[in-house]
Amino acid sequence: MTNQERDRAFRAAAAASVKGRTALLRNTRDEIVRLLKLAQQQIATILAGQPTDYQLWSLPQLSKEISRVLATFGEQGSSVISTAAGSAWQAGIDLVDKPLEAAGVRIAATLGTPDTGQLMAMRAFMTGRIANISTVSADAINSELGLVVIGAQSPGDAITAVNRILGGKASARATTIVRTELGRVFSAASFARMQQAVANGANIKKKWIKSGKVHSRPGHDAIDGEVRNIDEPWWVMGKDGEMHALMYPHDPTAPASETINCGCVATPVAPDWQSMVGKPDGTPYTNAELRARAAAFAEKHGLPDGRGIPKLQK
Repeated sequence: MTNQERDRAFRAAAAASVKGRTALLRNTRDEIVRLLKLAQQQIATILAGQPTDYQLWSLPQLSKEISRVLATFGEQGSSVISTAAGSAWQAGIDLVDKPLEAAGVRIAATLGTPDTGQLMAMRAFMTGRIANISTVSADAINSELGLVVIGAQSPGDAITAVNRILGGKASARATTIVRTELGRVFSAASFARMQQAVANGANIKKKWIKSGKVHSRPGHDAIDGEVRNIDEPWWVMGKDGEMHALMYPHDPTAPASETINCGCVATPVAPDWQSMVGKPDGTPYTNAELRARAAAFAEKHGLPDGRGIPKLQK
């Protein structure tokens, strides 16, 4: 196999792994939203079965039924994201193993499995956040029902409010949790695997790939294609105008403003098989140059700059 063939096989396998990550996040999000819609329909049925005279409503009984429905969602949603976390962890490992194997480098069997302690912690955090959606939603719905009981709003308005709570706020929050936390699991696993691979002799580096979103972060777009040694950080201009060191997308040491809903990934690259992406002389960009690149990207696309100041369209 020539170096060109190795490069092509390596990049194709890496692209397939990234595509699999996207599908996993999308499918997990869709399933949790489906469970939310099911809970929404069940609660709407419960409310539709109440007397037309709001004074005959039994708030304690209603609250109990609604809490039961939402508790079921919490259990099912937590199970879905817990399973997805395991899949995301393995997918992150595959992002390193599969490209190397495709290029004829078989070291996966000698590496073992990265320490899963971090996975366990992230899984517990995610399931807790999904379960919390049911608690927060139940409190919000009970507040709306309370307004009906005291005559401050109609039963129809309460049903509309429930749909808004579960179909809007809760759904958006679930989407954010899936995108952010599952993305973090994937990135953490791939980074840990890259460290293992390098420690065992693999000659690989890491490359930042931007999300491609319409409203992306200029600081993240500015380092798109930048290649670093595995244990070398990327310096990213944040929304606060400061430079932050990220070892990988969703790095938990970074500010939340740089990780929430981030769709970037860090893929392995083999410097022996392909040229590095960056400055013509191969040297890394300085912080000042990264600031300038981020600002230029924001200016070109009419996006807010690092301090959240909108750029005027020309």
